Amino acid sequence: MNTIKLISIDIDGTLLNDNREITPAVKKAVQEATAKGIYVVITTGRPATGVKKVLSDLELIAEDQYVITHNGGVARSTDHANDVYHEELPWDLFEEALTFAKEKKAYLQVESDEYAYTLNRESNVFVAQENFVVQLPLKTVDSVDELKDVPFVKAMIIGTEDDMDRIQAAVPADLKERANVVRSTPNNLEFMNKIASKGNAMLALADKLGIKQEETMAIGDQENDVTMIKAAGIGVAMGNAVPLIKNAADVETTDNNHDGVANAIEKYALGK
Repeated sequence: MNTIKLISIDIDGTLLNDNREITPAVKKAVQEATAKGIYVVITTGRPATGVKKVLSDLELIAEDQYVITHNGGVARSTDHANDVYHEELPWDLFEEALTFAKEKKAYLQVESDEYAYTLNRESNVFVAQENFVVQLPLKTVDSVDELKDVPFVKAMIIGTEDDMDRIQAAVPADLKERANVVRSTPNNLEFMNKIASKGNAMLALADKLGIKQEETMAIGDQENDVTMIKAAGIGVAMGNAVPLIKNAADVETTDNNHDGVANAIEKYALGK
């Protein structure tokens, strides 16, 4: 087995348990890996604001540590001093996603590093939950033109799981072909640059650090993790992962309530 030099770890449903906590065992394993010189890269659909506490709790904020946010739209040093990878959603694809959302009478917002923006005057409980978790204040704008100068990375439709299932199934084939359309949670559907993905961002970062693909490991549980699970030298599915991830992974660990991340790091990276 190749020596693992970079571990890409999803947050929700992976790093965190169902109480949104990092367990002592997970924290210990991450710190042991870091002390050994392994890059532990938190890789999330969240914007930068939604990962600050996690990085702080794991003591990963430094100029030589890295984080991947916006589902792979951005990879940068955890002190925010250096962008390694940055792929924004093109304006024409945003307009198509917005038109589609309006047709479906669905709520849509875009996210920058500092705010979420929407044209919708009415939201839902899942919008409030999303923006609370990722710590993004929501701004409502009156015109789409007001968004032209906003450096947003992705657009997101938010609603009930049933609505997201229905809406995802109805995304036009042309839009799916030209954009990366993916679910991060059961309650959202995200539209990103076609080449923006957790897998591509992980590989771009590994290349910058002189790390071979086979020296990477990725751990995840949801649909938006599939690109990094497939790209990594060792793709690890959480015990609570959706079937898509379990089918794509090389191995499976325990679930997020039973130290799945710690068990994977110890077994495949630390050789315990």
